Amino acid sequence: MLIRLAWRNLWRHTRRTLITLSSIALGFGLAVLSIGFGDSSHNSMIRNAIQYGEGHITLQPEGYLDAPANHHYIADSRPLSALLSSLPIRGEIEPRISLQVLATTANHAVGAALEGAIMAQDSKAEQLRPRLIAGEWIAPDDPLGLLIGKELARSLKVGVGSKIVLMAGTTEGETQAHLGRVRGIFDAPIEALDRYLLLSSLHFARRFLQGEGADPAHQPLTRYAIFLEDERQTAYWKPIIQQQLPHQTAATPPIVVLDWQEMMPQLVQFILLDDAGNYLFLSLIMVLVVFGIVNTVLMSVLERTREFGLLRALGLGRSELLLLVFYESLLLGTVAVCAGWVVGGGLHLWFSHYGIDLSSLGISIELVGTVMDSTLYTELSWQRIIQLTLIVFGATLFSGIYPAIKATRVLPIEALRS
Repeated sequence: MLIRLAWRNLWRHTRRTLITLSSIALGFGLAVLSIGFGDSSHNSMIRNAIQYGEGHITLQPEGYLDAPANHHYIADSRPLSALLSSLPIRGEIEPRISLQVLATTANHAVGAALEGAIMAQDSKAEQLRPRLIAGEWIAPDDPLGLLIGKELARSLKVGVGSKIVLMAGTTEGETQAHLGRVRGIFDAPIEALDRYLLLSSLHFARRFLQGEGADPAHQPLTRYAIFLEDERQTAYWKPIIQQQLPHQTAATPPIVVLDWQEMMPQLVQFILLDDAGNYLFLSLIMVLVVFGIVNTVLMSVLERTREFGLLRALGLGRSELLLLVFYESLLLGTVAVCAGWVVGGGLHLWFSHYGIDLSSLGISIELVGTVMDSTLYTELSWQRIIQLTLIVFGATLFSGIYPAIKATRVLPIEALRS
């Protein structure tokens, strides 16, 4: 009976109720859209950072992340390779050699990052293959082939077929140099890759490790990058790999297993800050929701002072009167949430299918070493949907407290005299 009365009371002033519902639904819809685009941009940046970076899980010498140096390498990768091959990991396991070198030509010299990989299967190389703008891909048996970023090629003033001498110092204070030839030039979407990255075969990059004293028969590397088919398996495989690492001797540096969050702490911090901004916007929406519900229900309470006095005189208790007004807030919030999901859900379905083409707007967003996709779609997980719904319901329940208490303080005699 109280719920039926509460529902009828809401629609005594249809226009006021509809205005309140419309404002709440519109604000809630905008919040859904904001969260959807925020999650989509974050997921896009994470995916690209992983694909153009070092995978979901990375195995490398301890301390390499804090102080990258050419003398930090895995001297014998064979036990690690055997371990990773024995595990039923669904994904790609890619050996890499990452080095700091000085790229020199007759025209210029530039500090660069040389990355040796199995070019036929490496994920980063496969991401860059469609972006080749000149030349051809490195052949598997090419002992001198290099792929170079467009901006780095411009700095060195080289083209396809040009010679580049790569130089690096050793721990003994000597300098080693190796000649390479530019086979292709790529246009990377990330500026850091375009300005500093050189790609080569593992064989070519391994020559620099030989200069540091590595035995090529032991297949020395600087890291393994693991790209999982399911990102959610990262937390499962990381401790398993860590526990089963081969025993390390005093002559070899310990190997650490890092996930992508540990490899890219700046990206994680940026996402946390951006999420805080999205929640600030959502908080402003919730303030509008609370004030809208309080205004509607409180006005309804003040207009019915005499009615409440009569109900109290007829025997309606304070608790029943409190529930009556509280139900009005709850019903108004329920309808507002449904209307909000109609608006926000409709916008989400549209933009999740068609998206926004940032390239057509002349927008290219590159942040903290990664880039967003050129077309941005909204993404909403079930966790987000439940979270948004509970936040609005919580705001609804909170906003109904004051009008309900206000109604219970009505004295029957004074109300009937008003």
